[in-house]
Amino acid sequence: MKKLFLIFIVIPIIGCQTNQKPDKETVLKIINDDLNFPRTIDYEIFCSDPAHAKKLLDLKLDEKRMVTIQKTQKLKDIGSPMISFTKVAQPYLIKPTEKEKRLDIQKVKIAEETISDIKLGNSSEYIGKTSIPVTYTVTCINITPFSVLMKRDLSKPITRSGTLLFIDGNWKLMKP
Repeated sequence: MKKLFLIFIVIPIIGCQTNQKPDKETVLKIINDDLNFPRTIDYEIFCSDPAHAKKLLDLKLDEKRMVTIQKTQKLKDIGSPMISFTKVAQPYLIKPTEKEKRLDIQKVKIAEETISDIKLGNSSEYIGKTSIPVTYTVTCINITPFSVLMKRDLSKPITRSGTLLFIDGNWKLMKP
């Protein structure tokens, strides 16, 4: 009789408690793990490309003492780097891979993206699965002088959304 009591009373109670609405810290951890936050926004600069050199000149990064640009090239120098980075720019440079070195590509750090706010909607159940709509705000921090290379205004946060789905005893983020 006690075994039947356990089976019909205790187990359903335990089963109902496993898919409770998660707290914001749990949701933040799920989003950070699934979407690789916080993450670095970077930009590839092709140091041998005249178009990239012109873009850096137009954005006045040479006047900000971030780069030095060789404005003229002799015929024998074609294909050699036209852009070099100053000591001021060193904290924003990302170490290049061997392939990037061969191709004269230098990645620069633009900013870091982090999650700054999370809002959970009301949970709903469909075909025995619980889902919760999630809205989160992505904010850029540590914005560098190289951010002028991006067309996006990094000072404005971006609101994104997704859905948490309770599957196999765990909450999973369903990407939109």
